[in-house]
Amino acid sequence: MSRLVRYLSTGFFAVIVSCLILTDASNPLVTKYHLLALGLLLGGVGFTVYGAEVYGADGRFVILLFTYILSMLVLLGVVFRRMGPGFPQPGRAAKLTLITSLFFFFIFVSPRQQRYLQRAGIFLLAFVVLFSVHLFYVMPIVDPATSGTAAFFIIAGFMTGLNLFVIPRYVPRNAFLWTVSFFSAALMLLGFLSYSGAFSFFGLPVAPWDRTFTPMFVDSEVYILTSVFPNPNTLGVVGFAGTIASVLLVTRAFPRRKQNDQQQQVHTDGGSATVSTFPFVVSLGLSFVAGALFVVNAFGTYLTNSRASYFAVGTALALYSVYLIFGRRALPFAVVGLIGSVFLFILLMPVLGISSTGRFELWAGSIAAAFDGPLLFGRGLVAVGDTIAPYVSGSASGYSPHNSYLSILIRTGVIGFSAYVFIVVGSLFRGVFQSARVDVPALVLAFGFATHQIFEAYTIFHHTLPAVLASLSAGYLIMNGAWVDVAEIDERERRRRNSRGAGTSAWSRPEWER
Repeated sequence: MSRLVRYLSTGFFAVIVSCLILTDASNPLVTKYHLLALGLLLGGVGFTVYGAEVYGADGRFVILLFTYILSMLVLLGVVFRRMGPGFPQPGRAAKLTLITSLFFFFIFVSPRQQRYLQRAGIFLLAFVVLFSVHLFYVMPIVDPATSGTAAFFIIAGFMTGLNLFVIPRYVPRNAFLWTVSFFSAALMLLGFLSYSGAFSFFGLPVAPWDRTFTPMFVDSEVYILTSVFPNPNTLGVVGFAGTIASVLLVTRAFPRRKQNDQQQQVHTDGGSATVSTFPFVVSLGLSFVAGALFVVNAFGTYLTNSRASYFAVGTALALYSVYLIFGRRALPFAVVGLIGSVFLFILLMPVLGISSTGRFELWAGSIAAAFDGPLLFGRGLVAVGDTIAPYVSGSASGYSPHNSYLSILIRTGVIGFSAYVFIVVGSLFRGVFQSARVDVPALVLAFGFATHQIFEAYTIFHHTLPAVLASLSAGYLIMNGAWVDVAEIDERERRRRNSRGAGTSAWSRPEWER
């Protein structure tokens, strides 16, 4: 992509993240419908610009572009209905089928279609299965009093599809990392200011939580940090993502380089050499900024007292450290070893004297509820906490499972659960088995979120800030650097030139290797 297009897509994405924060902070001016509309617009604009760069004024592409933009406009019209996509009778099932088909067309069609399907096709099918199981339960809902439930899961599915397969095509991975780091640090700084007294920031109340904890090396208690959010766990997820993104950016400021088979310099983490080729002084400045962001994000995350975020930060940093020390060949062993370590840690928590805060009881009750209900397709669009309450005794009764995978298992059964695990965990294993060309920063962040979801109830099938960050991380791993930094010459043309001895080719590396 040209520099102007990269800046435009990055700015668009920054607006989306801003709206996400406002939505999670309960700002009445921004709703989930605005988020979905922005995602659709970014997809439509990205498809237009990216396709124009690839195909030029090709007549077939113009016809495809017209159809694509028309489907986007129809979807936008649905989004801005007063009640959202909770269609009334008659013809509700037919309308839902039409709108869903348009959305599947929207995420399935891409410039460089064959390459896109080779990379993402199997994950697209898994997403279709997961979304279809939810639609199976949405279709029978005709009561206007519960149409909001239907709209919720449809919008959640639309946002998930955009995050997994559309936005990572057009927003560069480094732009994603910088945006997450900056917004996380800004939220942390607002939270720090709240220790001197509660205040309002653009209509958002900013105050510490009403509970305290005792930090290490400090004798007094400190209020838990929440910033603009009503719950510190949300800030903990954002802080975890910002902390890891900052570390990745610091290490990329002075990248080690090697030669590929065309004698071009490339980053060893899979990034194209055209992504961040800066003079030494600029690289030093970027490294300093990223380092400052890391300090703010890491300290703020600690003050959220979110132990799940602590654990996610630790596992992600462990994976990245193994890569930095031992290189790409160690990634498969590191991922498998860390997964085993995570489960061993969970088993040893009682022995180590670490409180599970009722999670073991909740997990046991969730498994019992899942196997006691319809196992194949789950219990449907239910409140998971209420569903497992009869299976949980004591003070933990009535709470959510605090485990994303179990939440999906209860709602969508073995079918939906398998599709969900394939997207979240399967993308990790495909990445490590293709370690020679995997996008390591995307792998590290996606691994951290996969670990984090063991201890928290949010899922990627949602439109909240934690869910969007998690699904985007998985999306960047699935797409593996799908944006185009410079115009590419067809691979067959490259081979033809090499066979003629044309010397060093100007062809850039295939986009899946970036």
